[in-house]
Amino acid sequence: MAAVKLKSIAEECGLSISTVSRILSGTTVRKPGDETAARVFEAARKLGFIARSERVPLTVNAALLNAEVCSIGCILTSEHETFISPFFSRLLACIQNEIASYDGILQYRFVVANMKDPGFSRFLTADRLDSAIILGRTTRDNIEMFKKSIPNIVYAGVNQINCGIDEVVCNGYEAASTAVQYLASLGHREIGYIGPTQQKIQVANEHRYEGFMKGLEQAGLSLNPSFISESILTTAAGYESASMLVHAGSLPSAVFCANDTVALGAMRAFSDEGIRIPEDLSLVGFDNIEMASYVKPALTTISIPSDALAHFAVKILIDKIEHKRNFPVTVQIPYELIIRESCREV
Repeated sequence: MAAVKLKSIAEECGLSISTVSRILSGTTVRKPGDETAARVFEAARKLGFIARSERVPLTVNAALLNAEVCSIGCILTSEHETFISPFFSRLLACIQNEIASYDGILQYRFVVANMKDPGFSRFLTADRLDSAIILGRTTRDNIEMFKKSIPNIVYAGVNQINCGIDEVVCNGYEAASTAVQYLASLGHREIGYIGPTQQKIQVANEHRYEGFMKGLEQAGLSLNPSFISESILTTAAGYESASMLVHAGSLPSAVFCANDTVALGAMRAFSDEGIRIPEDLSLVGFDNIEMASYVKPALTTISIPSDALAHFAVKILIDKIEHKRNFPVTVQIPYELIIRESCREV
């Protein structure tokens, strides 16, 4: 659905755009029984804008309105996952929309940076970020570096870091375990894994392989090392890793992939090798990117709600800016198993 603009609400109410903006953002005083404000909020609900406006805290500290411009950064830290990653591009878009909902309340400048960029170190020191949202797998050393340079930090993702900063997480460890137990419930006794295992690349926030092993244990199944294929989180790597599994000899009856891009690459590799999904092999992904529902067969996956991750990441960041909170908080966002066509009972 197309985004609802303030202009549409203004036309619906017969008011100026600036008046509508002030009412929805809470930057104008609203008296009890204010008919104009009531008309604006009714139009916002009618046009589908209210979901956004409800997120704006109308009682924000007045100091925020008069504060100097706040520099907010969104930093991608993963070695291999960049802006082209479907999951991160969607999460980044949600974060930008959330921050935009504070327009008129918080004076801010929003920048996006990638740690892989050659000039990142210079950017970090020269830009003097007031706040940052961290996205992606990273090391504890990187987090400590950010803490020294940036007063307000929140991490948003699927794997908890536990480095003394605010975190909004969708538990990747438990989600991976859930995926494995689902496959076991279908009768699969030999289950493989394609994704990072911490064997080659050590990061602080990667727990999906551990969750995979926990799922096997809870299902009473054994880990078969020959069914494990180390992979970075890209489609090409998923293709290569799946091909290696095929040529290694015996195949499991099901495979859990650490994300959907890996799963899509694996699906193509298995197809090229004449292995049918789900007739010969069941497959589960992770993230629920848009493409997952359009491939054939549609991919069973773990859904990570990007909009909720973004909403609470921005909300917590604004809270810390406003109240100068000196202790970290963690928000857990629920995941969901989305059952489609890529798995079958055995």
